[in-house]
Amino acid sequence: MKKVLIIGVFLIAMISHGQRFTTNGAVLFKAQIQLGNQNQGIKIGAYAVGAAHYGDAAIEGGVALYSGYLFKRHTAKTSGIHYGYDFFGLVGIGKNTNLLVSSFFADNPLLFSVENDQKFYGLGFGIEKEFLPADLTEFNQRVGKILVRFANANHSINTQFKNDFRFGKVFRGDGTDFGNTGQFQVSYSEFQSPLRAFHLGLGLKLFTPKADYSLTPDNTPNSSDGRRNVWHTQGEYSRLFYANVFGFGSYQDDGVFAFAKAGVNSQKAGAYIQNTLHDSFGLNPRFPWDTAAKDKLFIETGGSLFIPEDND
Repeated sequence: MKKVLIIGVFLIAMISHGQRFTTNGAVLFKAQIQLGNQNQGIKIGAYAVGAAHYGDAAIEGGVALYSGYLFKRHTAKTSGIHYGYDFFGLVGIGKNTNLLVSSFFADNPLLFSVENDQKFYGLGFGIEKEFLPADLTEFNQRVGKILVRFANANHSINTQFKNDFRFGKVFRGDGTDFGNTGQFQVSYSEFQSPLRAFHLGLGLKLFTPKADYSLTPDNTPNSSDGRRNVWHTQGEYSRLFYANVFGFGSYQDDGVFAFAKAGVNSQKAGAYIQNTLHDSFGLNPRFPWDTAAKDKLFIETGGSLFIPEDND
């Protein structure tokens, strides 16, 4: 009975101070064309973001559902339908509801509200998963995300760390240690008018094939002249390795959105980063990165048409 009374008093307090509870949200429907030397396809999707604060306590988050047709994914040529989802949430302090939390969606127009110029400092988690055409289904892992965002007025700085590992009830990757095995990026976004905004950032992404755990890890590539254990890999894509170090940016105005990424695909960088992690913990053999391979240019571009709400 005491618990019921306490909850009742809390609800009455919220209602009586309802003017302090502020919410905001938006939905975007988008069609996109993507071109590049690693990923090519068309995609349609529905994206929603929301934010709320009560006093100085704030929450915000987003959800996306998408589908489309692929011609190339993860550097591999393919042909077929793909679909997926993305979900995340953050908690923090501040009174910001300008919806620049939408900057966590990849290659997407920003959703924002020009009425709010307050602050948000928060931390959150999320999950995402992509279902690929039949020849690439081995890379259908769920990826967990750790998110950090700092916002002030019409500016937002965020960081994302993505990985397929699993940690308790919070970080919910599939625990596979292949495919989208790791990604980190930091970005800055800003809106300049009710229709105009841009987004800039730097990123790092690693992708590896499946290890063959039935074989002794005595592979020779990336073994440091035999001093380190290295897995053998398996499957049709047993040599599908890449590590992208890249910059990216997007610009939108009056219903037109364009984005671009450019950087280096470096087997040496991928080996160095993953070796540092695996060697340090001493629990995992290395992967057979081709450390003698020359670095390659990574480039990607795309665009969307969307109908913005009239804010005038």
